[in-house]
Order: sequence, then structure tokens, then C-alpha cells
Amino acid sequence: MSVRRFTGAKIVVFGGSGVGKTAFVVRYMTRRYIGDYDRNKEMLYNHKIPSPRDDVTLEIIDTAAKDNENRENHIKWGDGFVFIYSITDRKSYEYINTLKDMLVKIRGPDMPAIVVANKCDLLSVRQVEDSEGVTLAEQLNCPKFDVSVAEGYSGVSEAMEELVIQLKREFVKNCSQAAVTANDKTKSKLFTFKKGFKKRISRSHSDTV
Repeated sequence: MSVRRFTGAKIVVFGGSGVGKTAFVVRYMTRRYIGDYDRNKEMLYNHKIPSPRDDVTLEIIDTAAKDNENRENHIKWGDGFVFIYSITDRKSYEYINTLKDMLVKIRGPDMPAIVVANKCDLLSVRQVEDSEGVTLAEQLNCPKFDVSVAEGYSGVSEAMEELVIQLKREFVKNCSQAAVTANDKTKSKLFTFKKGFKKRISRSHSDTV
């Protein structure tokens, strides 16, 4: 019997314009920081994580903030989600709240996800309190990470490592559920076969009496 292994997942990165979505993704994949991007352009990246058994390939969609028409399709497509807002931009927080409600409505409350509060090096111009980010994460039943994509790689890496762990757990859970379902079907078929076999024996016995 073959054993299924976790070899990849699809990740959607959501966030308002200028919050650092693309910088977050590029920092994660390359460790480099590049701050100037086209804010209205959607990008699809492939990132390979080396593994002793099978490499893990992540498909990462960096969504365009103004592409409202495809938000529902992105939610249906993704296996895991990154919700980024800037602590210096109140509207970016409100935008993520709207997307959070969409995710819960379409996919349920327990999808693999992380909340990322970016630009934490700019506390003097903060517009979103830490407690508000914590509340958002609690509503999604997921962890929250305070990062500065511009200042370092470690916070970004830690956040994405947590998401990959969640994705692996979800994969194992789905495999277990599939195995239980398959086992139940096998038992049902066996029961039906035994029941029919007993009826045939009963009829055969009646015919000979």
C-alpha cells in the first residue's frame, strides 16, 4: 500500500495596497528585501523547500489589492492563507477583516492561515493597535506575527514555517479522513455481500426441504 506524503500546497497572500505583500513573499523566497513593486499586479511564484524525503513545492499567489473580482476564486483555490496588514494603515486592517469574513463564509473557520502585522518598525505612526490584530487572529483561529519585512528575514521565515506546519497537519487530517471513509465503504460492501450470501443459503436450504 502506497503512503501519501506532503509534497506541496497552494498559498494565497492577501493584503491591501502598499502593505508589503510582494516584499514579504520575495523576502521569504530569497531573503532579500526589495521595496518597490507594482502594487496592482498579481504574481504567481513557485518556491521549493528541500526535504530529506520529498521536496515540498509551494505555489504562492501574491494577489493584487484591487482585484476584487477574483477574491472568491482565490479563496476557493488556496490551501493556506496569509493575511497581511500594515500597522500604519487603518484601511489595510479593515480590508483584511472583510477578507476574513469571506474566508470563513466560503471555506469555514479552521483553514490553515496566519495573520501578519507588517511595518512594526514604524510604531510612532501606528494606526492599528496590537490588541486589534490579536482579535483578528482569534477570529480566524490562527497565530499572529508582528514583523518588519524591511528590517529582517527571521520574522517572515517564522511566520511561513508556521503556515507550512499547519498545511502539513491539514494534509494528514484529510488523509486520515479519506482512509476512514474508504474503510467504511469496504465494510459496507462486505456487510452487503455477507447479507446477500446468507439469503442465498437460506433460499437454497428452503428449496431442499
